[in-house]
Amino acid sequence: MPDATNTYSVLSCPKQMFNDFVQIGVIVQDIDQSIKALSDVFGIGPWRVIDWPPAGRTDIRKFYYGEPGDFTARMAFAELGPVELELIQPVSGKSIWADFLAEHGPGIHHIRFNVPEMEPVVEYLAGHDVGVAQMGSGIRPGTSWANFDTERLVGFTIEVMKTAPGSSGRTPAIVDGKVQG
Repeated sequence: MPDATNTYSVLSCPKQMFNDFVQIGVIVQDIDQSIKALSDVFGIGPWRVIDWPPAGRTDIRKFYYGEPGDFTARMAFAELGPVELELIQPVSGKSIWADFLAEHGPGIHHIRFNVPEMEPVVEYLAGHDVGVAQMGSGIRPGTSWANFDTERLVGFTIEVMKTAPGSSGRTPAIVDGKVQG
């Protein structure tokens, strides 16, 4: 996993920002049905299920195509070896998740990379005419994520997560409103 000490080397070679691949994200219509099928048929799990944004977090920021967003989702996470599988069920509001479900139905939506800093990634991709479609605060305070408008370019969305120093970048469980791990 890159750490803050590697920030300058990342800036000097921007493509290295995409070396820490950690997640595949899938949009689903019914998260409970998807979890049951993936668990019963394929043995995938255990699952960490959360509502996003987490209840009680007043510091969460959300943006949809540059405008303040008002969207919610249910999310579930399971480990698939070195990769995390994320299921996203859009619940309310305009979001790229709801857009994807309306346009394509359920399916693979994004791959995610962890990075030590978000700004160099945004600047680098803007230089390649790739903008931010949606972004927000992460589950862990101090983290943030961005979904880039890459579907026309590569056929799916690229997501980047600015991780918290010292964390694995994996999505933590939330128990009684508190982030675990």
